[in-house]
Amino acid sequence: MALSSRFAAAACALIALAPALHAQTAPRLVAEPAGAASPASPPFVAGITYAYDDGAANVNIGPPSTFDPDMLWGNYFVTEPGGALITEIQVAFGSTFPSRAGGVTFWLLDDPDADFDPRNATALTSVTAVPDVSGNDFFVVPIPPTGVSGAFFVGASAQLLGGQDRPARVDTGARADRSWFFYAPDIAATIDSLGTAPFGTRMDDPTNVPFPGAFMVRAVGAPLVNASGSVPDAAPRLHAPVPNPSADRATVRFTLADVLPVTLAVYDAVGRQVVTLADGEHGPGTHAATWDTRGAAAGVYVVRLTAGATVQATRLVVTR
Repeated sequence: MALSSRFAAAACALIALAPALHAQTAPRLVAEPAGAASPASPPFVAGITYAYDDGAANVNIGPPSTFDPDMLWGNYFVTEPGGALITEIQVAFGSTFPSRAGGVTFWLLDDPDADFDPRNATALTSVTAVPDVSGNDFFVVPIPPTGVSGAFFVGASAQLLGGQDRPARVDTGARADRSWFFYAPDIAATIDSLGTAPFGTRMDDPTNVPFPGAFMVRAVGAPLVNASGSVPDAAPRLHAPVPNPSADRATVRFTLADVLPVTLAVYDAVGRQVVTLADGEHGPGTHAATWDTRGAAAGVYVVRLTAGATVQATRLVVTR
């Protein structure tokens, strides 16, 4: 069922408020008690676990009955120094879900400027699956090893029935200022520009969230750069473009620890590929590619490296 006309009208008003937190006159979430059982903490995984919750959920939340949106919910994390290679997403779900077909899409977005706002983040990878919501454990989703630098947003999205589906579990005892949720007709169509979603806010927004807390969404990974400043074995690394901003030429470097098939490409703000800087097998070491930006329009571009199963991205600003 499409978003109702009532929601569409409200959404138009909300878009004009960006980049401030979207405001509405009524809470945009509904909740139910999570029950006595709480999701168990996952077993120890070597590397880094990014999480705000302590494993105990208080409420399950979802959209009100006035519309049936595609809902994205998740957490914003700052990476360990040097960045991280994310390999796994973990999400705890409410049991009243899902009612609509299509499963759940698990997203990893990179936000190198670390401004604590995912509305300008870039999607790196996604995996769609049908989660097991019969128990209280975290649903674990392996993803292609994906590098992030500065900060990143990890979340889940699904088409929901308003007033019925409450998939997102919340730890109301955890910090709320790093958890965000969004409503849109199609999250995939707005994932690289979440600021254009009809509705989006943080979980500490008192106007729209009567029960602040952190979503039970986690990411697991490993340091992208080790203590000596070198790249761990088999972990490709995309370096920041130089200079950035660029008015004429920008050089992009990437480092490999092994022989890998590589694609290095530049995309514009709407996801269209502008130029391919490297394509083919590359050996160990640091490689460089230069983009002549004089023929490109001023704006923000995404430089994306695919090296074997690893995907990394960084931003490049072109000026005039």
